[in-house]
Amino acid sequence: MKRINLSLVIVFALLIGLSGCMDKDNTDDTAKVKENEVAIENYLKTDSLGSKAIRDSSGLYYITRVANPNGQLAKRGDAATIKYTGYLLDGTKVISSTVDSKTTFTFPVEGYLFWGGIERGIFLMKTGEKTTFFLPFYLASGNVDKVNIPAYSPIRLEVEFIKTRTEPQQIDDFIAAKGYKNVERTSDNLVVIRTNTVTGDTLGSGKSVSVKYVGRTLDDTKFDERTSSFTTGTAGTIPGFDRALRKLRRTEKAIIIFPSALGYGKNGNNAILPYAPLQFEVEVLNN
Repeated sequence: MKRINLSLVIVFALLIGLSGCMDKDNTDDTAKVKENEVAIENYLKTDSLGSKAIRDSSGLYYITRVANPNGQLAKRGDAATIKYTGYLLDGTKVISSTVDSKTTFTFPVEGYLFWGGIERGIFLMKTGEKTTFFLPFYLASGNVDKVNIPAYSPIRLEVEFIKTRTEPQQIDDFIAAKGYKNVERTSDNLVVIRTNTVTGDTLGSGKSVSVKYVGRTLDDTKFDERTSSFTTGTAGTIPGFDRALRKLRRTEKAIIIFPSALGYGKNGNNAILPYAPLQFEVEVLNN
């Protein structure tokens, strides 16, 4: 909606908030950039494939361990799913995609507050590939101590690119996983799934209604739940929600799903990430 009082705090303890930016006022930064480069190059001398490492213009180095020429490239706005493990150059494990019983991590390409090295590196891979990235501190956790990563630490990151899915594909996957039937879908991927039978006219535009709803992302993470009043066809809510309401009748219940273009777009909103398709369980009240 236009203003949602979000209660969800996205927890990704080792990655969220890890800045990839250098503090330009810190005179140590310039020297540390060179130190990182030397440390990475020395490490590569000990790697059996180190001679095949490529230095990107951003300063990261990478080695393709497993190639997949027929794999897909990530595109802006896609949801990329990876497995990863990160180490200091002395071999100390410091981060992993294995969090809360999960083994993979999915994030919106060019839309997530993530390490700059991953934002850059995902475009250097295709699905099915495994790559080792060597990230200087300014593309990793930055120039201050973070959790178990000392300031100015270069990181070796082992990444497997599992898949990339467009928003329509994410919606397709979600509908299939839920087994939803009787799906109404517009050309711009607004989905309405009615869960009870109500006759009569749909609300249309300019109607004042009270709606009970629960909002979730497609991984079923709840970000909002409430009963609110709306006037359909006005600027009081996000487009996907408003357009779906106008298709419903009083006392009707439905699942509505729509892509970020009808939601919070490339910027997201608080706990809602950029390029995030959304689902709402709604009930139009009879008042």
